[in-house]
Amino acid sequence: MMRSPESDTEHSESDSIGSTDSQSSGLGGVRHQRRSTRRPDVFSLKAMSPRPNAGPGGWLCLLLPLALGVRLLHAPPKCKDQARMQSILTVSAGGMALETLCFFIYAFVKTGILVKCLVSLLPGVVTSLTFYLLVDTSIIFAVLVGFLLTSSYQQIYIYTLRGFGGSFTYGEASVFIQGLVLFAMSAVHRLGGFFCGGSWPSDEFEILNMIMVNALFWLLVFCLALVLFPSLRKPYRFYLWTLQLLLAVTCMPVTRPLPLLALIQFLLRDQDRLSILVFYLLLVVLTCITVAWQIGSASKANTRVRKIFHLLIVLVYIPGLVFECALLYLATGVALAAFVVLEILRLLKIPPLADRLADAFRSFKDEKDAGELALTPFCLLIGCSMPIWMTPCPCSGDDTLALLSGILAVGVGDTAASVVGSKLGRNKWGRSSRSLEGTIAFVVSVLLAVWLLEIGGLVAMTQAKWFATIFAALNSALVEAFTDQVDNLVLPLIFYTIVGLA
Repeated sequence: MMRSPESDTEHSESDSIGSTDSQSSGLGGVRHQRRSTRRPDVFSLKAMSPRPNAGPGGWLCLLLPLALGVRLLHAPPKCKDQARMQSILTVSAGGMALETLCFFIYAFVKTGILVKCLVSLLPGVVTSLTFYLLVDTSIIFAVLVGFLLTSSYQQIYIYTLRGFGGSFTYGEASVFIQGLVLFAMSAVHRLGGFFCGGSWPSDEFEILNMIMVNALFWLLVFCLALVLFPSLRKPYRFYLWTLQLLLAVTCMPVTRPLPLLALIQFLLRDQDRLSILVFYLLLVVLTCITVAWQIGSASKANTRVRKIFHLLIVLVYIPGLVFECALLYLATGVALAAFVVLEILRLLKIPPLADRLADAFRSFKDEKDAGELALTPFCLLIGCSMPIWMTPCPCSGDDTLALLSGILAVGVGDTAASVVGSKLGRNKWGRSSRSLEGTIAFVVSVLLAVWLLEIGGLVAMTQAKWFATIFAALNSALVEAFTDQVDNLVLPLIFYTIVGLA
């Protein structure tokens, strides 16, 4: 249930408490605030700290449900066995989006008590009805999951805005929490079904998917344990539990053979796969050299230096999607897990890497990294990977264009807009620091990249797909020009949704 913002007296009290809580941040901040404040303060708007110098971005909460809905309508025939779970995830994302919108209405709009009660109940009721009528679930499942989902989402959403003050806008937090909850639902369904008598994964991609889901699920459990049990944040205990996490990831019997052996067999089975893996490792080394050089220069990285990482991620994703989709899928999970672990080391100041990671964060942070979290690198990885993660059977080869949405929007279009805009931009858009020249470069670079991919026989284009690509490029370019949200997260979802309609 939603709670009303407190009176002015309660606000002043929560402000005084907030000044004490500001000394703790990140994973520890969430736990400290939960213990040291009374429950009503959790719902205080002043206790929440969205990213400064940015709008609320409430419209972002609709992006993930729209993207999942479009993908559900255009799921390839060979993935029909996943349609039911995709329907559940799509309805769940819609319910969480509605919960976010109702939260805005409840918190920011002055209404009577009756309207507040109706708004509080609306997300759970609508989600339950949608489960029952459209997904054809039992009434008990629909009511339990509908209300549990929306209420849990709201709790996590508010705690995130409080615990990671200044890191997210309201809309960005909604996208992150929606994705987190959807992954947890998918992982519980997949692992629960397997351990309750499900069959062993046999297809190569199914094996990799099971390994990745198992690894990320236990990493999520590990992160929750760090929040709930502060004693685990001591270095020796942290590394001890990290070792146990590694054992769970590599040796839990979720595949035949065990995950570690299955991964070794997968990597050694194909010579071309090994070549691409070596190429990926060289890019990782190049990334580390770039970071070390920037830290050594004792200066803050400018926009053009940061766009080097956009270029590197293009070099990772395009060969992977075209030639070794399964390897790329696995690599995105490994990269996400590595990012999370390194960020935990930095936030909790775990030696010996914490100081170097802190130096790297200070050197590469931009105006979007206003809080404790290193938001922009996470968003770059997640934005480029989300089309692969959201698409059923991504390695079936049916829609490479949709899978390239993140790379085209962020790696190609956003990079071209930034470089051209900073060098040649003369005509600024009204109420924006972005230039008309940068926006034109965004559209032209995306269309040129798609044309080159088609000429090379790497992407199959039709008239409908070309129309959708042009429309997606124009819309993404305009959003990039005017939004103050993290475009690495926003643009791929917009591009993916539009090209998915073709």
